[in-house]
Amino acid sequence: MATILVIDDDGIVRDALSVFLTRSGHEVVTAADGANGVLVFKNTMPDLVVLDRNLPMMSGSEVFGNIRRISKTTPVLVLSGYCAPEEVETYLRSGAAAFLSKGDGLSPALAEIDRMLGGQRKGRAPGLKAGKTAKLPAAKTASGRAAGLALIADDDLETRAILRRFLITLNYETIEAKDGAAALELARARRPGIVLLDIFMPKKDGVAVLKELAPEMPETDFIMITGNEDEALARECMEFGAFDYISKPINLEALGTTIKVRLLLQKQ
Repeated sequence: MATILVIDDDGIVRDALSVFLTRSGHEVVTAADGANGVLVFKNTMPDLVVLDRNLPMMSGSEVFGNIRRISKTTPVLVLSGYCAPEEVETYLRSGAAAFLSKGDGLSPALAEIDRMLGGQRKGRAPGLKAGKTAKLPAAKTASGRAAGLALIADDDLETRAILRRFLITLNYETIEAKDGAAALELARARRPGIVLLDIFMPKKDGVAVLKELAPEMPETDFIMITGNEDEALARECMEFGAFDYISKPINLEALGTTIKVRLLLQKQ
């Protein structure tokens, strides 16, 4: 697997790329401004760079120039919210491997990274489809309604309570199931946007529930809940359609990042 440097002042983009590329087995290092980006590049000599065009402290073109003085061969993928054709041509003539618009979302960038690395990224970015535009929706709609509906499926009462309180702070409406059979029934009846799904539950385990629901509910993102000893199984669930997984005891900050990434990549 590769070492990938992401230089971007947008924390959401850094988080999203880090989550998906790390899940695929790559090592990801990041920098939030141009000057630190050059420094991190010198210190790590990554296999590939994802570079934002518009950066504080040092512009993307300056960072690119510095990278090229250090290495003539490291592939650089440029991301930008502004894509004037002449600027694209300038970067490509200077040796950039690709120039992509952030307006097209992260799916094209992840696909391009796959191509550059020769298809090394074995996992997939869950919920991504080519051509979808990635935007970060507000937590509340204009009318003040809930950000979405989340199903919490876990046989542990305390875990459900912790997750319920946390999701409420994010303005989600929550429903709960204490076993796999109830989770299937509730999910089919209410069609939640997010399902937090414990892997081991009575009546039907979370993996079986995921295998049934994921094909039926392509617009729903499933986040698996697992003990540390079951992390390999949780990673397998990504192949069955899970968006991500979290381990017990639950790190709410990590869960918040996962939900933030989901919002960024939410289907339009």
